Amino acid sequence: MQIEPIGVVALVLGCVGWFIGPAFSICVFVFSTALGAAGAIILTKFGSANIQPAHLLLGFLALGSVRKPGSLGLAAPALAFPRTGFWLLLTAVYATISAILLPRLFAGATYVFAVARSEIGVGHTLIPLAPSASNVTQTVYFWGDVACFLLFYIYGSKPELFVATVRAVLAVAALNIVFVGLDVVTYWTHTDNLLSFVRNANYRMLGDVSVLGYKRIVGSFPEASAFAYFTLGLCAFCTKLWLANVHARVTGPLALLSLAAIVFSTSSTGYVGACGLLAALSLTSIAGILRRSVSQKTFGFVVFAPLLMTALLVGARLNQPAWREIQRMVDATVLHKLSTQSGEERSRWNEQALTNFEDTDGLGGGVGSLRASSLPVAVLGQTGVIGAVTYVCFFLGTLFGRRDQWSEPYPAACQSAARWACFTQLLAASVAASFIDLDLPFYLFAGLACAGPALRRQRRTAPLTRRPVAAASL
Repeated sequence: MQIEPIGVVALVLGCVGWFIGPAFSICVFVFSTALGAAGAIILTKFGSANIQPAHLLLGFLALGSVRKPGSLGLAAPALAFPRTGFWLLLTAVYATISAILLPRLFAGATYVFAVARSEIGVGHTLIPLAPSASNVTQTVYFWGDVACFLLFYIYGSKPELFVATVRAVLAVAALNIVFVGLDVVTYWTHTDNLLSFVRNANYRMLGDVSVLGYKRIVGSFPEASAFAYFTLGLCAFCTKLWLANVHARVTGPLALLSLAAIVFSTSSTGYVGACGLLAALSLTSIAGILRRSVSQKTFGFVVFAPLLMTALLVGARLNQPAWREIQRMVDATVLHKLSTQSGEERSRWNEQALTNFEDTDGLGGGVGSLRASSLPVAVLGQTGVIGAVTYVCFFLGTLFGRRDQWSEPYPAACQSAARWACFTQLLAASVAASFIDLDLPFYLFAGLACAGPALRRQRRTAPLTRRPVAAASL
């Protein structure tokens, strides 16, 4: 085991959080989720697997919550049947069983694209299905996801920690934009090594890749797709809050800058998620206008967003050099994506994962046993029909469940924004996810979206009910 300098910083901040309080710990943890290319601890005996700062700090959050009386009682409702947390817990239990039993039960019965590192790369060669270190690491990651969901379900039930979480998410959205600027500046000035302290994980770093002469934005992540996936959740969260007139002076610019960063990332994952987000927001906004009165920002979005897009397209079409450049970019990043080496490779992963699903009689090869490039395919290939059913129930509960959630304007608007963040990341994961783990920010948003007031009986919900949504401020 090797502790990196950034891991020492995370350990210190985790200990400090125990003395300062949960609001500080939440802020530090949420900030750490932006460090997608950082490794706090390197596990040399598990194929040099990385423990990221976010997972390390998640442990401090969990220990801090467990030692406080009553915290576990606040999480209990989330795990009751048929609540959302129940289905996530059931998925985690089956994922654990699958990781232990299925690679042994079906050992040699099918070939998988290996997750484990080898001399020729990561997951680039077919090998017979067999137990591996990835069964352990991916299972641990998924239980970390469960813990993250429950922790932010607890925090979301307490007014002051609900507000602290929302502020931390907005702050990390700003931090993410700062990393975008640093990524671009260090690339063009050939000073990439200045960011080595946040790019020290044992991943393949693709920070110096360009498309048609344009640098692919990666921020503090190892590659553009991971950056776009993370930024999509923040963009959806900020956009929905802006439409609800919550922290509008902050959320509006953050949403616009995040969307611009996704566009310049040249990631097809980002484009799918962004287009899906804008299309779904437009449809729901139009439906809201037809059913009831909506905010001025929502009405303006429906009216002026199409006009703005049309004006931009017409302007670009009239400028032939700009139009040709746009066509080249669309061809390279979207239309001809599947014909590239990366696209062909990911297609093979999906084809083989579906073959693994068939070869294992619909049970799957076990969590961590194989790699895919689409969430539905990864779930079927690794956990089979059983895991797919329980996981889908969790997603449906997160997106559509409303039982015992906040009814006051401010938290209700934030929970709606969290659901939109989950929805957008699910869209992106459907075309890019390699495993069933959707990363900690997704489960943070899910926990926040499903939480309800713990003090409902005591009428002590301030500061969430002191002022209307329109007047809420940072």
